[in-house]
Amino acid sequence: MHAMKHPYVKAVALVVLATATGKTLLSNVDPTNQVMLYLLAVVISGLRLGRNATVLTSMLGVLAFDFFFVPPTFRLTVHSAEYLITFSALLVVALVIGTLTSRLLDHAAALNARERETAALYAFTSRIATARNMSEVTRAVVEQVAATFGGSALLLLNGTEAASAGQAPRGCNTRLTLSTANGEVGSLLVETPDSLKKEQMQLLEAMAAQAAVVVERGQLADRARRAELLAAAEKLHDALLHSISHSLRTPLASIIGSLSTILDPSQDRLDPATRFDLVETAREEAERLDEFVGDLLDMARLEAGPLKLLTDLYDPADVIGAALRQAERALRGRPVRVEMPPGLPLIPLDQVLIVQVLENLLSNAAKYSPAGTAVEIWVQQLRGEMEIAVADRGADISETDRARVFDKFYRVNRPGSPIGTGLGLAICKGIVEAHHGRIWIEPRDGGGTIARFALPLAGEE
Repeated sequence: MHAMKHPYVKAVALVVLATATGKTLLSNVDPTNQVMLYLLAVVISGLRLGRNATVLTSMLGVLAFDFFFVPPTFRLTVHSAEYLITFSALLVVALVIGTLTSRLLDHAAALNARERETAALYAFTSRIATARNMSEVTRAVVEQVAATFGGSALLLLNGTEAASAGQAPRGCNTRLTLSTANGEVGSLLVETPDSLKKEQMQLLEAMAAQAAVVVERGQLADRARRAELLAAAEKLHDALLHSISHSLRTPLASIIGSLSTILDPSQDRLDPATRFDLVETAREEAERLDEFVGDLLDMARLEAGPLKLLTDLYDPADVIGAALRQAERALRGRPVRVEMPPGLPLIPLDQVLIVQVLENLLSNAAKYSPAGTAVEIWVQQLRGEMEIAVADRGADISETDRARVFDKFYRVNRPGSPIGTGLGLAICKGIVEAHHGRIWIEPRDGGGTIARFALPLAGEE
């Protein structure tokens, strides 16, 4: 079976078949017509077996025609000159047909190879062109190269492995430098079971050229993005520094002004009520300054790394009671209603931190709602979580503001709103998320705002 796959064996078989057909089926046909069988064998050989096998078929066909069909038969002799012309014509026509068909097959094979290379290059270009970032670009490059050449591929950028793909066969290694007009951007290493042919090497070089352009474009985009982020960070840094400076200077200026007025010798006749107002103003501004510094320290603590929680099981009623005591001054003059069903389970939490969260939410509710309106606290257990809500009857918060109120130093702009640090809700979010919980703001039916946070119960995360 293996031998029959050899083109020369097949050439001999074609001649044998043509001879057998002429002897059995066309025995009564003139020999000059039977020569067409050998021409048919030559054409088939040219289409299927290649040029050398076709030459062999031509020569064997001439010999077989002379031996089996030209009188005297079964001898390689010729008595009639016309058969010499037939032999010559058969040999020449067979060689021409064999050469032409062989060239045609070579051309068709080259076209098929070029079509495969074009399809592979198109698939490669399409894959890397749709990549959304450098990680996807590098992964697409090595995966497409490994799949196309049946080996493994490794992409190095700045001497560091960026991506690899495919099984590593023990074969031939090929290393290509990824270069553009601006210089070298990386290297592509390909390992294949066999050495690459000329056409395969050309395809790999084309892929490498395309990869170099896309990688360079991605690197330039990353640099531009980093520059943009640095510019935005610098702008934010300036804005934060201005905000902090303003928040520190305002209460300090008020405190210095009040105390300077009290201590001014020319103001020794200040009436007690005025003096009391100045002292009270200094005290309020000092408390405001203390709150701001405390918020800054809390935010710095949150951003320094993961919080170390002192977690234990606590009754929700005890946590709410502690928060109400700490927020007593902020809630002065307004009713507070607590709705909490009986039999709630204990919650694993850091009491000091969660009390701080509740105190911030209660202070915000009192600060941003009309005087005398109630602040409400609702507690409920839902789907393995304990949810606590603080509701007020202040002005509604827009959807845009609700999405940003947990950002550092972000304050909702409202006419007549009290001045705040813009850190309270950011601190609340950091503490709640350190407990693997969630916190959000939503509008309240009938007007107002609800701040909710949910903490996982024991055994939940």
